[in-house]
Amino acid sequence: MRNWRELSESEVESLRALYPVTPNRRLSFMFGISVDAITDRFARPNGWKKDLNAVCHRPVGTYRKLTEDDERWIVANYAMTPNAVIMERLGIGEHGLHSVARKYGLTKSRDMMLKALDDARSSAISACRRYDLYRSHALSQWEERRRKGDYGNVGFRKGETMRDRLGEERFREAVRKSHEKRNATIRKDRLRIHWGMEPRTRLVKNWDAHPDWHRGHYRCLFRRYGYTVGRGSCDVLYNELTERRPLLEKRASKYGMRIIPSENV
Repeated sequence: MRNWRELSESEVESLRALYPVTPNRRLSFMFGISVDAITDRFARPNGWKKDLNAVCHRPVGTYRKLTEDDERWIVANYAMTPNAVIMERLGIGEHGLHSVARKYGLTKSRDMMLKALDDARSSAISACRRYDLYRSHALSQWEERRRKGDYGNVGFRKGETMRDRLGEERFREAVRKSHEKRNATIRKDRLRIHWGMEPRTRLVKNWDAHPDWHRGHYRCLFRRYGYTVGRGSCDVLYNELTERRPLLEKRASKYGMRIIPSENV
């Protein structure tokens, strides 16, 4: 039976100090809680470790072999006696006690189980009440922060703007960072659309409705490859020395740019 009795802060501190050098059965008897409660509730969550030199290298006879009289006493008192008391009295561990209980088919009495359940229930109720108290306090703090905001002001007053809340310098810096981030996203999406890829956002709309964006880009490319194109012109001239770019010419023609030889001008 797991006893989840609540321990005070001083008891928890004492348990933490004794745990490395004291067997669990001894701690169970001292603090009135089960071995499972010690290991599952306190030791594992808090990372407590046993000092093997102190616990495992114990004096001979601590975990002694039970005699027939010891076994008869266990059979007579097992039903109404907590396991911690039996282990402390006989100097055995939980595994030795469980072996005897399995050997003789021993079980705890109904009265003892009901008493243990009542104790655990009352302990759980007190713990839940404390938890609800902490929870209500935390919720009230959260609601207060939501109402007042991060800067201690009670929301936005009538006519108050973000510029008033942050101040002129911080507001300008926030606007500058926002514009830089948005413009960088738009440039990336324009390049993706230009090379036939799907955009990642919906910031760039009606790309094909603005052919001038494409023409300016293609004018730079044509000049790089030796074509002749005037500023703002849609006529792209080439001669016998120009290294032709068929794919580039095909894409630029979709936006009204004409590829013509220079002798025809």
